[in-house]
Amino acid sequence: MRRINPGSVNSYIKYGNLKIPKSIQCECPGCRKTTEFMLNANYQNSKIGLVTECSCPLCKKSAVFIIMTKEGQDEQGEHADTYIYDLQASKHPINQIEKLPNIPKDLIRAYRSAINVHQSKENSATAVMSKRVIESILKHFLGEKSIGQPLSEQLEILPNHVNLAKPIQSLSHLLATDGSLHRMLELETEMDYEMTSLLMDLLESLIEYLFVLPGKIEVTHNKIAKNFN
Repeated sequence: MRRINPGSVNSYIKYGNLKIPKSIQCECPGCRKTTEFMLNANYQNSKIGLVTECSCPLCKKSAVFIIMTKEGQDEQGEHADTYIYDLQASKHPINQIEKLPNIPKDLIRAYRSAINVHQSKENSATAVMSKRVIESILKHFLGEKSIGQPLSEQLEILPNHVNLAKPIQSLSHLLATDGSLHRMLELETEMDYEMTSLLMDLLESLIEYLFVLPGKIEVTHNKIAKNFN
């Protein structure tokens, strides 16, 4: 399930004091493209929630929206909480980093704010919050060395303070010939579903680390160079 940010709701239908979304601009769980969904939801006072289904204008696949309401709601102009059924929602970075033990709280707050303002199409605010996310990341690793330094210089010295090769080296230890993971991959011992799920997450992270991140940086660099040269 993925919660719909109120800023992504283009229009509402009002039932008494409660506003039910009518038009929502969000990412389709099928084609992963952002488009406008027109909801056809009929609210009844006796219900505490409703489910409605509509087709993506781009890929024509159905998307399921769940609108949570409260019986006897009387708060003036309150918006109903709305969710879209999305199997990939749990893989969103914000849902992953919140579960990690060493993530700074201010980084989580800044990243969530960046997501919210981007979904609300606040471009300037997105730029400001994106900078704050980068600053929070660098401050976490560099500490006082980040004070007063441009972001470019902070990133230049980051490898001196963070062992960027450590994740790959740790993986090599996991795959040692006398290790449990190696025996599992060689079918010498059985893996349960929980372990195979962890393995699939590991594969995704490895691809992200070695291919996706470098590729995204290159694409962003080329796009900026094309637009500003």
